[in-house]
Amino acid sequence: MFIALVLGYHGIVAFALFGVLVNVLGIVQAMVSASNGFALFDGLAAQVWISDVMQQFYPDNHFLSAVRDLSSLVDANTINLADAGADPDVLVNNTVYPVGMVDASDYPLAIPLKTYDTKNSVVRNAVAIELAYDQRALYVQKHQKAMLKRMGMDAAWAYAPAADDAAKSNKVIILGANDSVVDAVIDMQAAYGNYDADAEDRIIIFAPNHLAQIAKENKVLYKAIMAEPGSVFYGFKVYAYSKLPIYVTATGAKVPYGTAFDPAIHSQSSVCFLGSEVMKAMGTMEFYSRLKDPEARGDIFGYQARFIASSFRNKYLGAIVK
Repeated sequence: MFIALVLGYHGIVAFALFGVLVNVLGIVQAMVSASNGFALFDGLAAQVWISDVMQQFYPDNHFLSAVRDLSSLVDANTINLADAGADPDVLVNNTVYPVGMVDASDYPLAIPLKTYDTKNSVVRNAVAIELAYDQRALYVQKHQKAMLKRMGMDAAWAYAPAADDAAKSNKVIILGANDSVVDAVIDMQAAYGNYDADAEDRIIIFAPNHLAQIAKENKVLYKAIMAEPGSVFYGFKVYAYSKLPIYVTATGAKVPYGTAFDPAIHSQSSVCFLGSEVMKAMGTMEFYSRLKDPEARGDIFGYQARFIASSFRNKYLGAIVK
């Protein structure tokens, strides 16, 4: 009524406008409730739950913490890159003219991010949990760890070579039952040196059974490399991970993603790569919730993340297979 008087409207007109506004808000709230399962101001604070799950998403002891992060380049959950074309040759004391040329044009490369959905959790007191940080953190960590586990599996598979391929500077070393894992790491160091790969950017992810073999071979050396995440071992920054790709023992070929391990024909692997040759990127993180669900008889919530892990050129990748 005050606004109507200031604008010179009659009081009846003001009441009419107020009635229209109330009805419009009621319709909007009904539509939101019908489509999302909760009324306005009757859900969980998505910003709080998202900020919690994103807090230190990659722990320091996880190999993804050492990988090049291109999240800042994500646009509409897609990374738009460019392959910079061929490297030029260097001519010494050239006498042939005209000097040859190579095409240095950029080739556009668009990488869409994958979608990762956690299965929903059902709780009886989500509103109370939201107000108690310690309780909320427990539920958030369950979803965070589940997403990171699957993302890590995808990343490790993407960072591992398909097979031994000198043309791409990829090396696969197949070990026998009595062969030394330490010697294999030294051989891998020599291979990367022969490829002129960046000596400051080499990373190795050990499978648990390979770390156990190193401990049996040299306990002092094992304690030294496991003292802290990223310790350097024969030129490689060391990380450990249990969900690494598996290989065909006889051929050294990486098996398709998701293949069940068969000890009769498969071997586990430790994976090597250059940190500058691989990437990870996180896109949007969404939080979904529905309170007082009649079927679940509780409050439901879950996460959806957009993420990608890939090798830029599938080069300088290595695997120790045993």
